[in-house]
Amino acid sequence: MKYTATVLLLAGINMIAVSGCTVLTGYGGMFSLGQAGFMSIGAYFAACFHIYGHIPFLLAVLLGALVSTAAAVLIGFPVLKNKLTGDYFAVCMLGFGEAVRLVSANFKPYIKGAMGLTGIPRKTTLTVVVICTLVILFLIRNYLKSHYGKNLIAIRQQEVAAEMMGMNIMSNKMWALAISGFTCGFAGALYAFYATTMYPTTYGSAKSTDLNAAVVFGGVNSLSGPMMAAIILAAMPEVLRAFAMWRLVIYGLLFVVIMLFRPEGLFGNKEIAGELKRLWRWIKRVWAWRTTGRKEAG
Repeated sequence: MKYTATVLLLAGINMIAVSGCTVLTGYGGMFSLGQAGFMSIGAYFAACFHIYGHIPFLLAVLLGALVSTAAAVLIGFPVLKNKLTGDYFAVCMLGFGEAVRLVSANFKPYIKGAMGLTGIPRKTTLTVVVICTLVILFLIRNYLKSHYGKNLIAIRQQEVAAEMMGMNIMSNKMWALAISGFTCGFAGALYAFYATTMYPTTYGSAKSTDLNAAVVFGGVNSLSGPMMAAIILAAMPEVLRAFAMWRLVIYGLLFVVIMLFRPEGLFGNKEIAGELKRLWRWIKRVWAWRTTGRKEAG
């Protein structure tokens, strides 16, 4: 039971981080390899706020996420101002993630550099993660359903046409990057208060790959799909524990298979809620047909 709860807790933390990546990569079309850097910033700052500033756990997590959001805005302004897209944007964000890792490895005050920050109290529980996940997913869903989400889709599909229609391209992209920075920072902070230790290598480039893999696996035009993929990817390391060295190879093979046979992702542009509504309507039609048939037979 405890083992299952741990897997569910890690899956919930993954879902929070992936939700922001869905906004940035899925709806915004901005492929980022620096999300691990935002998770690291959120984790370190939240832990320091709690340990050295004696700030309550949840408030420290929120403040850590806000610092991560500020970092996303600071790195995003020059990148988006110069209209870097595609591979250039991905490489810039990868550089940002590596810069965060190197700074945290060499900055010894408070976070103790490469030795790692220890003594973080274990405050993150499954109940806390479930509540935080539901709240954040509710907010993300409303954002994507609003005209802001529709603007992101329009920009991703045809940026020039969207700009000609009067959309503020930089503002919409900046919001997507800020939301992604917040959710990743929040997830990183929650994990720090579960793991009780933080090292510069805790969030490496492999973590950014995991988050983007979840978005691609689930479907870039869906929120439900990446969430399901986040759960699967959280459980996979446990399933493949005996093949830990081959984990990224297996991920790569899954990428290839999905791109060949299901390029739109497992869910495509469908949402679980919509599918459940369609299933319920089908059940009601079948039930009505059976009821009518019995009356006619009688």
